[in-house]
Amino acid sequence: MRYQLITYLRGHVKLKVRGETIESLLNELIQFKIKIWNVKRLSEGMLEFHIHLNDFFKLRPLLKKTGCRMTVVKRYGAPFFLNKIMKRQFFISGIALFLAGIFILSTLIWNVEVIGNERLTSEDILEEAEDLGLYKYQFKFKMDNLDLIAKELTKRLPETSWVGVELKGTKIQIKVVESTIPEEEPLYNPRNLISTSDAIITKIFAEQGNPMVKVNHRVKKGDILISGVLGDEENQEIVVAKGEVKGLVWYEYNLKIPLKQEVKIYTGNVKDRKYLVLGNRAIKINGFGDLEFSSFENQLSRHMLSWREYPLHIGWIDEKVLESNLMERNLSIEEAKAVGIQQAKSDILFNTGIETAIVEENIIEADEKDGMIYMQILFEVEQNITTEQPITEFNEIF
Repeated sequence: MRYQLITYLRGHVKLKVRGETIESLLNELIQFKIKIWNVKRLSEGMLEFHIHLNDFFKLRPLLKKTGCRMTVVKRYGAPFFLNKIMKRQFFISGIALFLAGIFILSTLIWNVEVIGNERLTSEDILEEAEDLGLYKYQFKFKMDNLDLIAKELTKRLPETSWVGVELKGTKIQIKVVESTIPEEEPLYNPRNLISTSDAIITKIFAEQGNPMVKVNHRVKKGDILISGVLGDEENQEIVVAKGEVKGLVWYEYNLKIPLKQEVKIYTGNVKDRKYLVLGNRAIKINGFGDLEFSSFENQLSRHMLSWREYPLHIGWIDEKVLESNLMERNLSIEEAKAVGIQQAKSDILFNTGIETAIVEENIIEADEKDGMIYMQILFEVEQNITTEQPITEFNEIF
C-alpha cells in the first residue's frame, strides 16, 4: 500500500518500445539502474512496460543510442492529475469559492430556538439573548462562552430558575425552566350556598360552612343548602360556604317533531380542482369548466411550503366538489319519538353541564297530527343545584 502511494505521488507512464535492438535497450536500463515493471512482449521487436516519471526523461538518450522508438500509452499519478486540473483555472476557482462559501455559511447562526417557556414569551427571551450577542446571522466565533450567556440570561429573566444555551450545528437552542409560582387562590366574600331550583337532595358535601339540609330532603328554589354562618346568636363566625349539593330536578318538554325530514346525501360524483397559492392569491391550474352539479359541497385541503420554520407563502390547494342532493325521509312514530328525546337530552346537558345525569325519562303524551308528532316528556335529572348568595349584615342568620 505504501509503495503504491509513493508510485502515485511520483507519477509513472506506460510505454510501448519497438526496435530491432530491444535487448540492448534493456541492458542499458539495467546498467543505468532505471527501474521498469509490468514488462510484456507484445510481438517480435515490441515491448510494453511501466517506468517512473523521473526515469522517463533519462530514457531518450538510451533510445537514441540503441535505435529504438517509444510511444506513450497512458499516464498515471498525481503530477499528471495536477497538470490537468491547473489547465482548468475557472473550474478550480469555482470549487474554491464554493468551499469558501460553505465554510462561511457554516460559521453563521441561522436559527435561534426557545423551548420550555410557557409564561414567558419567546420574543422577550430572544430580545435579552440578542442583547448578549446571541441572534440569527451572528458569527459563531464572535459569541461569548455559551455557559456565561446562559448564566447572564438566568439573571436577566427572574421568572426562570434555569436557562441553558446549546449550539447544534448552525442552530442555537435556548432551554428554559420557569420558576414555579404557587397559584393564588381567588378571594371570596362571605356567602351561603342556596338551591337553584326545587329538588330532592341526593348528595351533600360541605367542605366549609354549616349544612342546612340532608339527603332525601325536599328543597325549594332559594333555600339555603350550606350556610356561611357558624355558631349561635351570641358566638358567630361568618365564612365562605364551600361544597357540592346534588339533587333530583324535573324538566318538562313540549316538542313537535315533523315526520318528514330533509336529509343531505352525496351521489358519489366528484370534481377535483387544484390551485397554485402565491401569497394571498390562488390561481386555478386544474379543473376548469362549468360545474354540472345543481347542489354541491366543497372540501378544501391547503398545503403550504416552508423552509425549516419559515413559511414561504407558496403552496397549493386541493378542492373536491361533491355533488349532493336533499332527500325527503319519512320517519316512523318511534323514530320521531327518539329524535325528540335526543333533542331534549342535548338541551338539558347543554344548560346544566356534562356532569348532569339523566335518571329517568317518561313520555306523558305523544299524538300524531298533520304530519307532526306532538310530545310531552318529563325528565328526572340529578344535577348540581348550588349557587352563591352573598352574606350581608341584613341577611337572616337562620
